Amino acid sequence: MPLSRIAAAIDGLPRTALSRLAYRHQAVEWRYSQPGAGARTVGGRWNPPNSFATLYLGLSVEVAAAELERLAERAGREVTDFMPRHLLEYEIELDAVLDLTDDAALDALELTKADLTSADADSCQRVGEAAHHLGWEGILAPSATGTGNIVAVFIERLSPQSRVEVRSRKHWETPQDMR
Repeated sequence: MPLSRIAAAIDGLPRTALSRLAYRHQAVEWRYSQPGAGARTVGGRWNPPNSFATLYLGLSVEVAAAELERLAERAGREVTDFMPRHLLEYEIELDAVLDLTDDAALDALELTKADLTSADADSCQRVGEAAHHLGWEGILAPSATGTGNIVAVFIERLSPQSRVEVRSRKHWETPQDMR
């Protein structure tokens, strides 16, 4: 779908407020003061490489663990190769989230469930680009792992009343710590 049609479809969807805890695994040496900087450079499901800062958060600890397992699998490595990690717990309050857990929203954007888990993230990245351009604060979507949901937060689009704050940090030394 052309970017202009994606933008028009997004404009017709309701903005959802999201207030909850969310989680992220992160390398222990990564600096917390630069949320979304890694995804800005390398890209992610909802933002292309060299684009905009996007902080990817799982809506449960299980989603964060599944995302780490998927990262290791895609790299052809063991989870232990990525240890130690930090599990960060965030408190988030967002006002303008595009909710793609809703089948009607997926249909409006001509996205399929397969698009959400595909190794080819082009169609999702086009939706993310359009949502970011239109000023949305993030995207709520099923995790590409098939476990739960994620929220991709567009850091530069946060409104003054929105919040994305680290509440706590837990150390994962081994894969057993992830459970």
